[in-house]
Amino acid sequence: MTTVLTLPRLGETMEEGRVVAWNVAPGDAFRRGDVLLEVETDKTVVEVPALADGVLAEIVAGDGVTVRVGDPIARLAGAGVTPTAAPDPVAAPDPEPMPAAAAPAPVPQPSGDRVRATPVARRLARQAGLDPAAIPGTGRRGRVERGDVEQARAARDGAAGLIQARGLAYRLTGPAGGGPVALLHGFGADHGIWSGLAAGLARAGRRVLAVDLPGHGAARADAATPAALSAGLVPLLAETLGAPAHVVAHSLGAVPAVDLAEAGAAASLTLIAPAGLGLAIDRAVIAGLAGARAPGEVAHLLGRMAETPLPLSPAALSAIATALARGRLRALADTVAGDSGQAVCLRARLAPLADRLPVRIVAAQRDRILDWRDMVTVSPRIAVHHLPRAGHAPFWDAPQDVLAVVLSATAG
Repeated sequence: MTTVLTLPRLGETMEEGRVVAWNVAPGDAFRRGDVLLEVETDKTVVEVPALADGVLAEIVAGDGVTVRVGDPIARLAGAGVTPTAAPDPVAAPDPEPMPAAAAPAPVPQPSGDRVRATPVARRLARQAGLDPAAIPGTGRRGRVERGDVEQARAARDGAAGLIQARGLAYRLTGPAGGGPVALLHGFGADHGIWSGLAAGLARAGRRVLAVDLPGHGAARADAATPAALSAGLVPLLAETLGAPAHVVAHSLGAVPAVDLAEAGAAASLTLIAPAGLGLAIDRAVIAGLAGARAPGEVAHLLGRMAETPLPLSPAALSAIATALARGRLRALADTVAGDSGQAVCLRARLAPLADRLPVRIVAAQRDRILDWRDMVTVSPRIAVHHLPRAGHAPFWDAPQDVLAVVLSATAG
């Protein structure tokens, strides 16, 4: 006997879903409770379990295919097979570790086999620019879990050490001779926020410079004002990329990005949720980051910037908290947010730049730090890309969309 498995409704508003990955292959037997596949909805990634024992006879909708609720996705065989029911519309957590005398050794993923990974691990790997198939899994049957991805990311980032120059710290990735791209972070961040985007750009053949700006991360120079964030950048780009370069900036990083463009060191500007276009700003987040001391504080504050769970490990949060606890950003915070709101204005400076070079803005419509509507009322010569489901850090919420925009800006 065969049964048609249709896509269940995984949330009240769900009309369609995308098959992320099948965890069983045609011909494989499964038991009740086994996860058959993972489905991405407009809100999250959900595991779909079997409600009875059976065999996967045929996959109708393969990995990456988007189908509507109720459409066939597979055929199941077996005497006890019944259609699966919709689980609760929440992201499935990593399974609890099985009791054991010792921690399990990592199990390399079999070559050519479908990668076994939890939805959380898949998302974190995608955001970090890592291939789940290359990550040893410590979960049941070699399944890649969150901790495995975090460990792989830490190993990768640690292997490529930061370089100190001109009071700044930077990491250079991608093929020599590739199209030059400079990544500038925002207030309270460092080069690490770009790990996923930088990896995607490097895979596409770009030469990528990710900088710790003055007062941030491992940079030795300090910055008491937004203007000081540009110190040393022009010669650094010339020495590492051969300026002009395609400059990508987030939030307050728009200030040094505009400075670079006015100095003739930018071939194009891509400003992601940029500051300086309106009064609105979450002053509590700015003040909080300037005075944060504990990883928990940092997690809550950075959580305001994303609509999805933070792609940062406990070690990364601890490192950020350690850097912020030095108090280097307090003076800068006072000059960024005044009593009325933003104390930085870039609007008048952007308009003439758009006459000289391509300028793009990425407006995230769920931004809780700035008002995305301020980013729309700019010069008609500036291209505005809208991300309706992304927060203030859209490279975390919509990494593929942001990568596509940046690749378009840096083509040629």
